Amino acid sequence: MAESRQDFARLLNEARGGIDANYRDHGNPSFGQMIKLTGFDRTWARGEGAFLFDETGRRYVDCIAGYAVHCIGRSHPDMIAALHDALESGTPNWVQFERNPLAALLARRLSERTPGELDRVFFSNSGTEAIECAIKLARRATGRVALLHCDSAFHGLTLGALAANGNQKLREGFGPLGESESIPFDDLVALERALASRRFSAFLVEPLQGKSCRVASDGYLAEASRLCNKFGTLLIVDEVQTGIGRTGRFLALEHEPRCRPDMVVLSKALAGGFVPIGVTLVRRDTWAATFGRMSHALVHASTFQSGVLAMTAGLMTLEIHDRERLSEQAMRRGALMRNGLQECAARHSSIAEVRGRGLMLGVALRKSEAEQVLSEIPWLGALEKLTFGQGFVMEMLHTHSVLCQVTESHSNILKFTPPLVIEDREIAQVIEALDATLTKLGGGLSASAHAMLQAARHWSNARLSNRP
Repeated sequence: MAESRQDFARLLNEARGGIDANYRDHGNPSFGQMIKLTGFDRTWARGEGAFLFDETGRRYVDCIAGYAVHCIGRSHPDMIAALHDALESGTPNWVQFERNPLAALLARRLSERTPGELDRVFFSNSGTEAIECAIKLARRATGRVALLHCDSAFHGLTLGALAANGNQKLREGFGPLGESESIPFDDLVALERALASRRFSAFLVEPLQGKSCRVASDGYLAEASRLCNKFGTLLIVDEVQTGIGRTGRFLALEHEPRCRPDMVVLSKALAGGFVPIGVTLVRRDTWAATFGRMSHALVHASTFQSGVLAMTAGLMTLEIHDRERLSEQAMRRGALMRNGLQECAARHSSIAEVRGRGLMLGVALRKSEAEQVLSEIPWLGALEKLTFGQGFVMEMLHTHSVLCQVTESHSNILKFTPPLVIEDREIAQVIEALDATLTKLGGGLSASAHAMLQAARHWSNARLSNRP
């Protein structure tokens, strides 16, 4: 074991030493340039709970949490011990032709927690894979191919999932994606009108949208399930970001007791941020339409599904969630954070709205008149749209050691999804950081100009550091 630790340290040191050349020559150079321009290019040394630490020892409050992955916090000792034991046990991985006991147990425990009659469970390796599975099962069960989704929806970036993406910029240039239609989020009139065509195999919806941070109104999901059942369309509820306690319930759809989905998709937080995992929970009759005969038992599968580490991580996450009452923590601390954000909004006109639920919160920023004028100028306008929200993110990171994000590249929405183990004092730090940032950048051209100047400085430093 000591030798193994030495091997990892050796490999990590070699990797860090060659990061510039390796990323430039073999990675995604455009992403690398973006990281350097925004000043996010740090060497992250370790993570613990709700914190990240860089190589200098500076501590940051992590309000991204790997895109809502690290629900139980980073480096949770119980999870590390369980995964270590799983590796040491010698339990064989991916035998393929076996009845996987860990997968069957996790499937049971997930099914027992999910509203409705979602008795069947398919494991995969990501939220996107889980969505792809749901789309295939919906097509088979209904005999239809078209998908219905919402404006601003995000369900993944593979071709099938991309057909249900509400962001046109992410869809452009990839050719035909399959028949789909977008409707306004949280609009039951538009939903019923679309479903009445009886064209759609499935309606995919997020209870709380990851990109807009908007929450479905009370009664929306319940009525959506009724309408889908009426018109023969399957309701797929995407809980990839909201599941495992994020909104104050184990699943966000539990805020709607009368919602009865045909499928629920989970991923991200289910393995606590330690191992990739995806899950599609399915009604028994929908499942039978695809897998109902032995000859069809393998018509949908994945080589790396149900791995020992993923199943162990999933089971341990459920146990940690229950033992530490993480849903309750998200409800209480989410209310605390939301109150703090709303107090900021009362003091700063640059906040247009606070959105979200539990510990998935968004702050919609309002541009000043000067920034609105600048956004209409060719070329400069495109740069302003790119830098406005990012200016606040950069200031939060560099000055206040708080890691947050804008929901997409041209967004004016700051998003906060910290680990569910975040403490009250860290929430206070985040609120104080936002308050100070709004005071500094919330007027004139401050945010956009600040981001442009910071980017220029980071770019200059990067060029100097890369000189031989």
